[in-house]
Amino acid sequence: MNINLGSVLMVVISIVFIGVGASMFGNVTDGTDAILDYEYSSNASITDASFTGLTSITGLSPMLVLIGYLAVALLAGFFGVQIAQGKREGKMSPGGIIMLGISLVFIALGFYVFPVALDGFAYVLHGGGNGINAAYTGLASIVKLAPMLLLIGYVAATVIVGMFGLKMNTQSTED
Repeated sequence: MNINLGSVLMVVISIVFIGVGASMFGNVTDGTDAILDYEYSSNASITDASFTGLTSITGLSPMLVLIGYLAVALLAGFFGVQIAQGKREGKMSPGGIIMLGISLVFIALGFYVFPVALDGFAYVLHGGGNGINAAYTGLASIVKLAPMLLLIGYVAATVIVGMFGLKMNTQSTED
């Protein structure tokens, strides 16, 4: 009986993503709760709702993260089966393994750092109690939109880095 280590590696990665994704999910929901409960310390009227689309995207984020973890886990398992069938080759890429590890941790860290970024955006909106200087045309609109784009960036970067990490550890034999 011949066992392909690349196939075993992909199945192990799949199991790790399911396990770590489930255990980190509490961190993700804690982080999203912190964002939804956000109030700027110098002006309590600036909350998460002050930023365009942030509340909606924050509410969707736990589901998107969970789907992302499951997608990477399923894809890793699928690649493992393809390696066992001879349709793919397994490659032990240290860079790919590091990218997979980064994708697991990045989203949870992003949610913990995000309130600090919100404080920065709120500081600009507050402007020391005077608001944004009228000379800065369009800045308020961009500052109100930036947190939503940053949060989408965290989620997208996590999934993209994970997918590239998987891709680096396998190669199709049908090319």
